[in-house]
Amino acid sequence: MNVAEGAAYIWSDEFPTDVAEFRRKYSRGMASAEAGLVHRVLGWHETVGTLYRHGLINEDLLFDWLAAAATWERVKSFALGVREESGEPRMYENFEHMAERARSWRPARP
Repeated sequence: MNVAEGAAYIWSDEFPTDVAEFRRKYSRGMASAEAGLVHRVLGWHETVGTLYRHGLINEDLLFDWLAAAATWERVKSFALGVREESGEPRMYENFEHMAERARSWRPARP
């Protein structure tokens, strides 16, 4: 999925965190190469979030490994814009759920 390239983009100054600004900045909007980079990040995190939601990934391992909440906050406007445009209320719901749970997670270590 080449998530590293997508992650580099969403954490760069080039990424507009507001979906309306994203659409204005890129002439092809949600079909642009830049949108493809964001979709890589969203798709990968949705997959991990799905595994987490079904109990297939240890919570301590997951939240020690990924900055799920910070990443969700960075791409949230884009993800919710895609969700609205698609008419699919479940779009990226597992990534969002994982991020919500990550906010309250505290490591179980000394």
